[in-house]
Amino acid sequence: MIDRPVTLPTPLKELVSKSLSICKIMLLNSDVFYPFAAINQDGKNGCIFADETTESKRESQLIEQLQWRIIDTTTDTNSYSVLVYAATINTQNSKNLDAIAVVTSSPDQEERLLLYPYYKVDGSVVVSPPINTAAP
Repeated sequence: MIDRPVTLPTPLKELVSKSLSICKIMLLNSDVFYPFAAINQDGKNGCIFADETTESKRESQLIEQLQWRIIDTTTDTNSYSVLVYAATINTQNSKNLDAIAVVTSSPDQEERLLLYPYYKVDGSVVVSPPINTAAP
């Protein structure tokens, strides 16, 4: 459900914009992308990836690991963060749409899940405006 335009604080706007740019680049070369997180701490942006291990992990395990890394990094700080992963949206017409899921978090612990449907058209990736939902 799209209920109103999404307004985000400036640090989150920047993190979301840069994250979507990274996703577009990755999706040009692949049908999927590796989950990642980004943090704005004291005005500086940084990216977080899941720890590399020799054992294979499901995407849900990688997302959970990233959630814990965000918590460890941002607890008791004035930080903004995004967690980015691939998603599928099931429409009312039972169609599946590919989407980029972005969970945003601000210093006041407010979380929001934004789903950005995307399409591959003529060798480029087109990202639609977000669907604003309640965070998980």
